[in-house]
Amino acid sequence: MKISFDKEDLIRAIQIVQSSISTKSTLPILSNLLIRAEKNKKGMGVKIEATDLEVGIRCGVKAEALEEGKITVPAKRFGDLVREMPNDQAIELNTSDGRRVELKCGKVKATIISLPPEDFPVIPDFPEDKSFKLKKSFFQDMVRKTHFAISMDETRYVLNGIYFSAQAGELKMVATDGRRLAYVWKNGFEKNLNASVIIPSKAVGELIRLLSAGDFKEDWVQIAPYENQISFKWMDCGEEIHLLSRVIDGKFPNYEQVIPKSKEIEISVETPRLLSAVKRAALFAQDRSGSVRFALTEGLLKISANAQNVGEEEEELEVPYKGVNFEIAFNPHFLLDVLKNSDSSSVLLEFTNSLNPTTIKPAGSENYLCVIMPMRLQG
Repeated sequence: MKISFDKEDLIRAIQIVQSSISTKSTLPILSNLLIRAEKNKKGMGVKIEATDLEVGIRCGVKAEALEEGKITVPAKRFGDLVREMPNDQAIELNTSDGRRVELKCGKVKATIISLPPEDFPVIPDFPEDKSFKLKKSFFQDMVRKTHFAISMDETRYVLNGIYFSAQAGELKMVATDGRRLAYVWKNGFEKNLNASVIIPSKAVGELIRLLSAGDFKEDWVQIAPYENQISFKWMDCGEEIHLLSRVIDGKFPNYEQVIPKSKEIEISVETPRLLSAVKRAALFAQDRSGSVRFALTEGLLKISANAQNVGEEEEELEVPYKGVNFEIAFNPHFLLDVLKNSDSSSVLLEFTNSLNPTTIKPAGSENYLCVIMPMRLQG
């Protein structure tokens, strides 16, 4: 087996798959990359794979190969070696027995001990017959608007991901950590779609990383939720990327029951002004119990925070409000996550009282909302 790579193309492929390389597993094969050459419709194709048994990534890479075959290489040593190779020479990879891999680049020559490729876990081919397509920008936007609310508490494992539901022509994504919730939905999809899975936070992070870094000529992502897995496939720089993830086994909580059904107060605030004000107030709410206080009076929203041994800050924003005086407090980081991921020029804040959840919606949007539990008012 002999393959010739351009250095930049090989480094790019390694970077795409490297975060799925296991660093903690007791199985040595999981710290390896699988490189395989196989015939396809266009001739001979080369792919690189990595998996930690939870998430697997397969990436096509531009290369020249004369025959089919597969090998494994220790990921870190191979990646470090490739990066240190001369820039103006092709990198040749050669093996005769699948146990020792020889690399050549100009006058540089190295040999790496390999592990049997038969021991590498199989990443199944993408199930085309179970998939549907979404605009890449649309899917990326849905993930961005929900991922920040994923719970990091491993004891509540069903909250450690995004709930993904495609049913009766409606697509939904929901994430919650019990103190906040982000929910985005869209109608107008194929009526025969029927899938509900929880995508783990690691796979979500990989999707954000890869979709935001890609150079996309084809603006589509194929998605295939099936059995206990979910697969994603897209084209990047003319090469195919396939991400496969296990889904979280469990029942996602009834998120609709925590979304307030009524409101006593609604105000509209310009997103950039509110975001800047909360950022400043957050500098004075730095301890774990620190909060930012909203105080509403006629025509004004006062935003303030204070912390012992730090100081205090407050400012006023003009708002179209004519109701009774009202106060409520929030975790500033929850507010910032919502505001930073809002595309609207203004947001609607809907309150009932200082103890019940607050709903935040982009003005003019009917398919996205966030719910935040307030904090206890101090003093």
